[in-house]
Amino acid sequence: MKSNENGAPPTGAGGWKPSPAAVAARPAPAVPPPSSVKPPTVPRDRKPALAALGLLLAVVGALASVYLQQRAGDKVGVVEIAKRVPQGQTVTSDDISEVMVSVDSSISYVTWAQAQAGALRNYTARTDLVPGTVLVGQMLTGAAPLSQGSQIIGISLKDGQYPAGIQPGDVVSLYYVSNHNDDKTGQQFLTNIANAAPLVTGVKIYDIGAVNPSGNLDLSLVLSQADAAAVVQAASGGNLILTLEKHTQ
Repeated sequence: MKSNENGAPPTGAGGWKPSPAAVAARPAPAVPPPSSVKPPTVPRDRKPALAALGLLLAVVGALASVYLQQRAGDKVGVVEIAKRVPQGQTVTSDDISEVMVSVDSSISYVTWAQAQAGALRNYTARTDLVPGTVLVGQMLTGAAPLSQGSQIIGISLKDGQYPAGIQPGDVVSLYYVSNHNDDKTGQQFLTNIANAAPLVTGVKIYDIGAVNPSGNLDLSLVLSQADAAAVVQAASGGNLILTLEKHTQ
């Protein structure tokens, strides 16, 4: 029987088959190393989590808005002094600004709405008002604004040196008394000045305070700048007497 070039017998009806030795001699096919690439994974559906987060943010925003609205309801716009207003002068729109404060029924704030409605036109400053001061009703008086060249001075008088029952708006005369001593009463002071010329007449009482612990009465008088120095000097030495010219009804 002839063999082919490989030494294998000719193929028959069943076809050629390699000999067992030839099969064993063949090298085994190379097996590729395992791949380090991981198989793709199916991404998780994150939409429910994002939706929950969005809902939470919306709720938080709504609660914050309600809180801020409630806090805003506890505030009120009031008048703050922006420029110095001298005692006796009217507070104008150029002198003020608005500031928000907590509502407090125990404090008589002058509200911004009142100022915008012109309520300050009928009042003047009871004392000097400095910038940064929140305006309250006690800082104002219904006294007329000071005329040009006038100013307000404060004095303290003993009982008997002023008429009983005087009040803001009254007009008084001022007398200087030098021949007195501490033993004389107020009536004796008035007797001594019966024939004396007044130091100044037509003086309006701007404001009156309470009697202080020493028994003296504090008054504020509207005087011209020319008369102010002499009146202050007389009052400081205990030599000033007030007599009533005109009583305010």
